[in-house]
Amino acid sequence: MGRPARLHAQWIKDQNIFADVKTAFWKEETFLQDALEDVDTPEVVVVPNLACSGFINKVVIPREMGLDGLLTRRNGQTIYLCQPVGEHPNLAALMAERLHQVMDDQQLSPSETTVFVVAHGNPDPDRPASHDSAVMLATRTYSHFPVQAMLPAFLEEKPFLKNWEKRVNTPNVIVLPFMIAAGTHGARDIPEFLGIELSAQQEIDLHENGQPTGPFEAAPGRNIWLMQAIGSHPRMAEFIVDIAREKLASQD
Repeated sequence: MGRPARLHAQWIKDQNIFADVKTAFWKEETFLQDALEDVDTPEVVVVPNLACSGFINKVVIPREMGLDGLLTRRNGQTIYLCQPVGEHPNLAALMAERLHQVMDDQQLSPSETTVFVVAHGNPDPDRPASHDSAVMLATRTYSHFPVQAMLPAFLEEKPFLKNWEKRVNTPNVIVLPFMIAAGTHGARDIPEFLGIELSAQQEIDLHENGQPTGPFEAAPGRNIWLMQAIGSHPRMAEFIVDIAREKLASQD
């Protein structure tokens, strides 16, 4: 789960932009509650590597890190909690660019292609962040790169990805997970809901090398391509830098 975050952090560290760059996680080491140990810089910027702002960003991170909220001052140190990387304004353009590349490589016509932007979703109606963010992102991505249909779909709420076939009237289907670290969802749940099975090599190509996999004939006359979760794209590291710099600049 933490591999994309660690790769992004290493890239940022190699740029020598900040005094230090660290990663921390809720459910694996280094844990959030230990993240600020031995951090002695006067300013600290926390950029959540999340798809959208919700329970984890608003409750878990402040609770586990002992933050007061978006701004914490203590012991001569100022700690800023930023927006999640998934809310970067250029994310839709990046997704459109990736789709364009894949469709060019596979010689797919936009007029014959349906794209599903897949998010976790949340069955709790009081936590609509994942749903709303995916719907908005699908709309914005479509504005950059129109295809026959650009549809949000979810693993844990309606409209469910597992019902994808009922929503498609094109021969080509591309599935682009709007996930920062796909983990079990990307490796197991999404292929299962699509009715496809990846070989060991296809899983490596997809999750480790970022190569889309397909086509799979998951239904008569329907070919599916599965793309890597957008959170693993190397440019997400640049988005993290943008968010951190913007937060620091706003305090000058």
